[in-house]
Amino acid sequence: MKKLPLLFILGCVMFLQQETLIAQCCAAGNPLNLTLDMEQNGKQQLQLSVLFRSSLSDTYYNGNEVIDIDYVSQSGFQYMELAVAYGLTDKLSLVLESGYFLSKYERYVNPDFERKNATGLADLNLAARFPLWNKPSAQFKINATAGVKLPVGAFDVVVDQVKLPIQLQPSSGAFRYHAAILAAKGLMRANWNAFGGGGVEITQRIKSKNFDYTYGTVYTMQLGAAVKLHPKLSVSLQSRAEIREKSQREDNQIVEASGGTIVLLVPQISVTPFNNWNFQLAFSAPLYRNYNSIQLGNKYSFSCLVSRKNIRF
Repeated sequence: MKKLPLLFILGCVMFLQQETLIAQCCAAGNPLNLTLDMEQNGKQQLQLSVLFRSSLSDTYYNGNEVIDIDYVSQSGFQYMELAVAYGLTDKLSLVLESGYFLSKYERYVNPDFERKNATGLADLNLAARFPLWNKPSAQFKINATAGVKLPVGAFDVVVDQVKLPIQLQPSSGAFRYHAAILAAKGLMRANWNAFGGGGVEITQRIKSKNFDYTYGTVYTMQLGAAVKLHPKLSVSLQSRAEIREKSQREDNQIVEASGGTIVLLVPQISVTPFNNWNFQLAFSAPLYRNYNSIQLGNKYSFSCLVSRKNIRF
């Protein structure tokens, strides 16, 4: 088992639209990765990757039921990210990820409401990857990652003298601490791999010129399998559950229209046309959702990634 990516997916982060009680899709800051690689780099080896992400939301839900709300017709984003991973030792890799929103927008049903759109630098993710357990004879290993996302990008953005809502801000405006583990087991001479794991992300309170807000803690669980169809081609399928606690506003006010549970299905294809180069395509769509109160739900998300591994430094 030479390579097994953990498919991290954007579920749907829901928060208040200014003074309304209807939550919108998308949150401030970087989206969750669809293709977070938790494999180790060799000592003094560098890995570079470029990621493109796109997401669309266009349907309101009350709990798990579709409802008609004549407010936001579409919400989504286009996002690019540059990542660098370096093997400090054979058992410790350091990761740096920097993203940029090409577009982060909302379109409205009412033609008198102008489309809101933001662009700009997102958060900076600093993380470490390391093994917890590795038994090659059993083709079994457990890897982990932990890190912090720094709010270095654009926040409190104002366009045409209008304050953009928090879900359209490119940066999160607060430190976010995250950790995850992934267990992987090789099967059938390593042509098949089964994997599973979980993670958590905790966000500090945002207290800026325009916002006083705390995102709810996010817990994730995933289970999936990958198969190598050809030495240069593999596919995988993963189910992922995401549980979000309710957010809070100023004076510890609970945002009732935030958080909930969503389960997504994530297929991915990975191609290695020549040594150390890899191309990945991933797609996600919800299978089940149960939101707290009324929220705008994610319809789909996809990503494409190009990476170059084993660069000697």
